[in-house]
Amino acid sequence: MNTKNGSNIHVSIRGRIAQKTRIKDYIVETIQHMLPRLRRNVTVDIQIVNVCENEFYGLCWGDRSGSEIELPRKAYGVPFTLDEMMRNLAHELVHTKQLLRGELSRNQWWKNDQSYSNTIYGKQPWEKEAYILEDTIYQKYWL
Repeated sequence: MNTKNGSNIHVSIRGRIAQKTRIKDYIVETIQHMLPRLRRNVTVDIQIVNVCENEFYGLCWGDRSGSEIELPRKAYGVPFTLDEMMRNLAHELVHTKQLLRGELSRNQWWKNDQSYSNTIYGKQPWEKEAYILEDTIYQKYWL
């Protein structure tokens, strides 16, 4: 499902999930909030999967032109509710913002300063920011 949604943010959602139109609006509104001066065309491709690698609650990769997000329906055998999936998506959308702004690179360089590839997950600066912002995004743009 593709949409331009009246902006330069192109969203594609593949896989089965309820409320695709609402989810697309959630994605666009969140990115517009985090990147209010964004003028170039960007893409956000979402793939709904049963389970992510290593039972992650979501995966995100990309560059300054867009991101790809894998969003699972469950982890460790426990299904997520749609609301839980949207909270997980909020976290991944922070990573999308980081990639689009060039703050985070594919090889885990943060703001072109240094590599954090050997830093434990919870201490990586991009994860700290995503955990800080995910609840605010979820509350403001989903609920």
